[in-house]
Amino acid sequence: MSKWSGEPILFGDDRITRPYIGGKLLNEWRRMESTEDGHNCEELLVTSIGAISKGHKEGYAISTTIPEQGSVSLKDIIDDDPEGILGKKYNKRNPHNLSVLARAGDTIVRLVLQCHPTKADAKKYFGSICGKSEAWYIARTRKVEGEENCVYAGFKEHVSRDLWHDLCKKQDVDKMVDCLHKISVKQGDVILIPAGMPHAVGPGCIFLEVHECSDITIRAERNINGIVLTDDEMFSGLSFDDGIDLFDFTTYSTEGIREKVIMKPKQIMTQSGSQLTQMIGSSDTNAFGMQVVDIKGEFTLPSFDGHRLMVAADNDVTLRWSDGSINLVQGHGALIPYGCKNLKLESPDARVVIGLPSEL
Repeated sequence: MSKWSGEPILFGDDRITRPYIGGKLLNEWRRMESTEDGHNCEELLVTSIGAISKGHKEGYAISTTIPEQGSVSLKDIIDDDPEGILGKKYNKRNPHNLSVLARAGDTIVRLVLQCHPTKADAKKYFGSICGKSEAWYIARTRKVEGEENCVYAGFKEHVSRDLWHDLCKKQDVDKMVDCLHKISVKQGDVILIPAGMPHAVGPGCIFLEVHECSDITIRAERNINGIVLTDDEMFSGLSFDDGIDLFDFTTYSTEGIREKVIMKPKQIMTQSGSQLTQMIGSSDTNAFGMQVVDIKGEFTLPSFDGHRLMVAADNDVTLRWSDGSINLVQGHGALIPYGCKNLKLESPDARVVIGLPSEL
């Protein structure tokens, strides 16, 4: 096993541009130099595949370790010891790649109406073994004049494929937005978006996103905050009709969509004053799991037969293992390799979000 497999791996800044607008609050959360809102509004926290972005080749923005750990590419770390980093069974399922990734976005506008492919559609259309279900932990909110902090998810009961097809063709955006349920959110909420479900984050949110190992997006809008998308950018290389067919046309009542996407605690583990809460489990999705750890002193992570990622959502956390310790700064991400055991999280008062691959 490599030296990397026995210790937490922390990652440096990995900011990318997106068509939406934000970034000011993201910099504050991550304790970076202050900035103004713009398109430099998304941070890749832990990723072995990087991002799909116009003008950049495959592998763009793969995570790189912090300077104290040598500024090494995560791809190189995994390639050197895939089973020690990922765990044997997870490396077998998704060779040389993480099964779960994390990013954070900060927006003062509504994001584009979109969906992501299921595993079946990813295999059929993109030759990928991974779909893209995702979950949002609402890390921070801010007031945007005339807007409420919200997300959009799932089709209302009046929506059909033909209606969505026609509205998208006409780009009748107001009616398109009205096809989705609008759900108010606050800091600390967890929202699950299954692959295929139409969705968008509303204004005034930092969304900490945990998701499957994919960056494929199907966008329903052509003009986004002054940026005009090509058909290729909207539908990731598919035709209009094939792209529309990737949306899940299941419809929901108001109560039905809230039951589907708003996550409630499933299980709680306590250690002294600290607490681990399972927010997403196998009863919710077979894509990944999510846990939240509230640390009041210290908490020893329970064993897990694979890799995990973590993000410090509130305050800094000291990660301590048998051979050393390192500080995880608020708003930053870390990978906990399969070979890293008995890891302690230490802080007087902090919250950490953990993403786990689904059980095999």
